[in-house]
Amino acid sequence: MSIAGMTLPEMMVAVAIGSIILIVMATVFMTSARSFAAVSNYVDMDSTSRNALDHITLQIRQAGALTEFSPTHLKFASTPGQTNSFLVYDWDSATGVLTESKTGETTNNLLTGCDQLAFSLYNSSFASTTNLSQGKGLSVNWQCSRTVLGKKSTTENMQQALIVIRNK
Repeated sequence: MSIAGMTLPEMMVAVAIGSIILIVMATVFMTSARSFAAVSNYVDMDSTSRNALDHITLQIRQAGALTEFSPTHLKFASTPGQTNSFLVYDWDSATGVLTESKTGETTNNLLTGCDQLAFSLYNSSFASTTNLSQGKGLSVNWQCSRTVLGKKSTTENMQQALIVIRNK
């Protein structure tokens, strides 16, 4: 009666092949997890951006006259004809946060993680202007990003819109 067993070289080959298979499986798992996190992050950023853009568009179209303008700041009379109630949008480049505030209400953070944001004012023929009385359209565009697993690797494509100022 003989007892069959594996020799040392056979055992080393089996361990090597098993290790290679485990390394490949771990790499595929890590890559898939990172891709899933990046796609989820992008979908969340896109949804947040669309909601913010829809909200800004609605509020600006219902607001009164534009009273202050800069590439990072907008101030509207909150209701057409009122002078003591305001709707204000501010972007802080240091924190990357776009805020909306209304007189007598709490400040609302519309966007976070904005690397770039700019407001532009246009007249009725869509030429750029800085004259508030000529302003008929507002362009807003931004680019946001977040970190995934400690790396700033997911950046959203530019979101932009041209909003017509209806109430003057």
